[in-house]
Amino acid sequence: MAKKTLLKSVILVESTAKARTLRKFITRSFAVLSTEGFLKDLPKSRIGVDAEKNYSPDYITVRGQGTLLAQLKRETLNARRIFLATNPDARGEFLARQCCDIFGVNPKSFCRLRLNEMTRSAFKEALENACPIDENLANSFQAKQILDKFVSHRVGEYFERKIYRGTKVGRFRAMLLKLIANPPAKNILSPKEKLTPETLQEIAFKELNYSAGRTRLVVEQLYEGIKLDGEDAGLVTYPAAEEISLSSANRKPEDIREFLTDHQFKLYNLIYAYCNGQKFGTCETTAPDDANLMAALDSLGVEWAEYYAGGISSLIKRKYIVNENSQYTVTELGHKVLDALNGFFDEVFSADAYNAVAAQIRDVAAGKIKKLAVIENYCEKFNPAFDSAMATLGEDSAPINEPVVESDIVCEKCGRKMMIRHGRYGIFFACPGYPECKNTKPFFETLEQNCPKCGAKLLSRSLPRGRKFYCCEHTPDCNFMTWDEPQAINCQTCGSTMFVHKFRGRAPMFYCGNENCPTRANHPVNKILADMQARAEIRRERKEKLAAKAAEKSAEPAKSTKPARKKSRAK
Repeated sequence: MAKKTLLKSVILVESTAKARTLRKFITRSFAVLSTEGFLKDLPKSRIGVDAEKNYSPDYITVRGQGTLLAQLKRETLNARRIFLATNPDARGEFLARQCCDIFGVNPKSFCRLRLNEMTRSAFKEALENACPIDENLANSFQAKQILDKFVSHRVGEYFERKIYRGTKVGRFRAMLLKLIANPPAKNILSPKEKLTPETLQEIAFKELNYSAGRTRLVVEQLYEGIKLDGEDAGLVTYPAAEEISLSSANRKPEDIREFLTDHQFKLYNLIYAYCNGQKFGTCETTAPDDANLMAALDSLGVEWAEYYAGGISSLIKRKYIVNENSQYTVTELGHKVLDALNGFFDEVFSADAYNAVAAQIRDVAAGKIKKLAVIENYCEKFNPAFDSAMATLGEDSAPINEPVVESDIVCEKCGRKMMIRHGRYGIFFACPGYPECKNTKPFFETLEQNCPKCGAKLLSRSLPRGRKFYCCEHTPDCNFMTWDEPQAINCQTCGSTMFVHKFRGRAPMFYCGNENCPTRANHPVNKILADMQARAEIRRERKEKLAAKAAEKSAEPAKSTKPARKKSRAK
C-alpha cells in the first residue's frame, strides 16, 4: 500500500534569516519559505501610476524574482494552509496581502501571524491568535508607496529637462538635502524615555559612532535571529515598532558574547543597558554631521528613523552630497537640484507637508479615511506646483542628456583626450574621434578609501545590471580585488578599510578588509571569500583551457572539404 503524503502548511516570510530561525520552532507539519522581499512592485523604468484612474497602480513582477515566484507557486500549490508571517508593520501587512493575491489565499481568513519577536513562545502565541489581513494597515503603506512613486517620477520628468536625465528626488530626500545645504547652527539630541527606533539610532551614534544605516542593519540581525548554543532566537523585539525591547531580560550580553560579532555585541549591550534602566545624556552638536541632522528632524517633528539611512545613501549615490571627514557637503549637482526646486516645490516639500501626509497615513491605518484621499489631498497642491515648474521650460523642451566630460586619459591610437560617457553597461572612456577611431577603455572611479593590502587608493568600476567591483590603483602590482563595497569607516582595531558583504534576503555582513586583523579570526566571511576565490579560479582555468583549444584548432592545417574520390571497381 502506497504511503500517504502528508500535506504541510506553509509559512511565508520575507527573508532567509527569518525563515532559518522559524524552522527551529515548527513541527514537521509546517514548511517555511521566503519571498526574498516583494514579489511584485511598481516598475522602476516608468511611473506605473495612472492619475486619470484614481492613481491606480500597475504592479509587475520584480526583476530577478520570476524564477522564485514560479517556485513558490509550485511549492504552495498543494499546501494544506498558507500563513503569512511577514513583519508586523504596514509594509509587512501589504506584503502579506500581496501574497494572498498571488497564492490564492482569502485575506479575510485566519492567515496572518504577527511575530513581534523571533522566539518559540512568540511563534506559538502568534499561531494561536492567527487573524485576517488588516486591510487598513496594508492600505496605509500602499498610499505612501503610490504617492512617493508618483511624486519622484514627476519631479524626474521636470529635472530631465531642467538639469539632465537621471536626476530625481522625492519628498523626504528633498527635505533632507535642504537641511544639509542649510544646517541649523546648533541642535541637541535628547533621547526619549522609551527606546524608540529614533532613540536607538541617536544613542548608537553618540555612544558607538554607528551610522544610522549600520544601526538599522545590526538591530535587524538581532531581531531576525542569532544562532546561540543549542537554539536559534531573536534577541530583540521588532526594531521598527514604537518601542524596542529585549526578547529575554535574562540573556546578559556577556553570556552570549561568543555568538555575536563585534557590532552585534556592542549594539545588544547598548540595548540591554537602556532596557535595564541606564539612560544616556543629551548630545550637543555644532557640525552638520548625522547627529545634527537627526536632531534637526526631531525638532521639526519628522519621523525619520525608517528613511534616514536610505535617504543619505541615495543622496551620496546620486552625487548630490559627499561625505568629507564625517560631514556632508552638497555638491554642484546637489545645488542645481535645490535651485530647480526653489520657488515651485517649497510648500509641498516642506516638513509641515511631510508631517501632514504622515498623519493622514496614520488615519488610513486606523480606518478613519480612505487611501485615495491622502494621495488626492497632497496632489491638489503638488500638481499645480509641477505644472508651474514645467511651464518655465517652454513647450518645445526636451530631455537633456548628461553632459560629456573630457578626461586626462589620452587615446593611444589617435592622441585625442578621451571622453567620459554613460552607456547601458555603465561609465566608460570613449575616443571623441568616433567613427574614425572606435577606441574605448573601462572607467575606474578613484575612491577615498584605501587598499587594505598596500594602503593606496581603491578604484571602482561599474558593470552591467548595477554591479561594481573594487581594486587597488596599483593593479597589477597589488592584486587586491573584491565585489564587496568599501565603507566610509575604518576598523577600530587595525584602522583598515571596512567592507560589507551583501546577501540576498538577509542583513549584510560587515568585516575588516585586512586579512591579518584580529577581528577576522574565525569570522564567517572568511569561508565566503575563500569560496568566491575558488570559484573565480575555476572560471579562470576554464577560460584558459577554452582559449588553448581555440588556439590549437586555429593552428591545425585546414582539412580539404572536397569529397574523397571513389575507387573504380574492377570488372
